[in-house]
Amino acid sequence: MEYELGSIQVTAELQDEDSEEIQSFSDVTSKYGFLRERPKEHFYAVFLKSDNEVIGDKLVSLGGASSASIDTKDVARTAVLTNASAVILVHNHPSTNDRPTDQDLKATKAIQDALDLFDVEVLDHVIISQTGSYSMKQNGDI
Repeated sequence: MEYELGSIQVTAELQDEDSEEIQSFSDVTSKYGFLRERPKEHFYAVFLKSDNEVIGDKLVSLGGASSASIDTKDVARTAVLTNASAVILVHNHPSTNDRPTDQDLKATKAIQDALDLFDVEVLDHVIISQTGSYSMKQNGDI
């Protein structure tokens, strides 16, 4: 008798030789500025190499007008499978409020705790609204 416990298939696409890097808050807001116009919350995780070269990004959650449910395990799993050294979290508030909610702070902490187990650093969590942007790193929230 043979038993199979499970299998996994991983597909990867290599990026162009001219891969982009994210070096600053400005780079994040420029790349994800399109979120200002979205009527629902979109939550992205951006996976980076140790030199801040972008491996890729993933839409982790598509929520409603005021919240999005985040799967912490999905973020951690993708970070491990892509061999990321760091992650930047980015999401929008469809309103004019770019300040983090209690739910935003709790989700960030949960993701940080999960990624710490794999030595993956959360570099920032950026919130983009219709009128501005907020960096949790620059404001001391992480």
